[in-house]
Amino acid sequence: MIITLTGKVEFPLTLDPSVWIFDDRKVLFENAFKEVEPVPDAEEKHWDRSVYQQKMKPPINKSLTREERKKALENSYVMPIADFLATANIQEDATHAVFVTETGEESVALDDLKASMFLFAVDGRSIKETGPAHCYLPSKQEHPIMAIRQIRIS
Repeated sequence: MIITLTGKVEFPLTLDPSVWIFDDRKVLFENAFKEVEPVPDAEEKHWDRSVYQQKMKPPINKSLTREERKKALENSYVMPIADFLATANIQEDATHAVFVTETGEESVALDDLKASMFLFAVDGRSIKETGPAHCYLPSKQEHPIMAIRQIRIS
């Protein structure tokens, strides 16, 4: 299943959460909502090509070891949606996003959408029943939006 991103965007997108398991931007679900402490400048390391490549947008995929592949197939992951919204180039007058789901529509503020995380894999498997992804908004982490079919920017 796919999710379409349409409306007040310059470039409409088709999102396929089933391939995000291979994306280096994915985040472990248990770490997704924790605060990350910034690293002080004094602790910076000498320039490292692998670190530089991982900071590129989108990051360059590195080869996975057997252990990393096994870990990818056992954990739950979320994907920050902000990079996709930047790629779609949202128009400046847009203020809301409407989630079209199997059961109806739900409108959220655009700022909430930009800070949201999309759960796409549970225990290393794609979400089938209520998928293809669940949207965890910063303001409603206990009640994600499920069975998303379309995101319409308005």
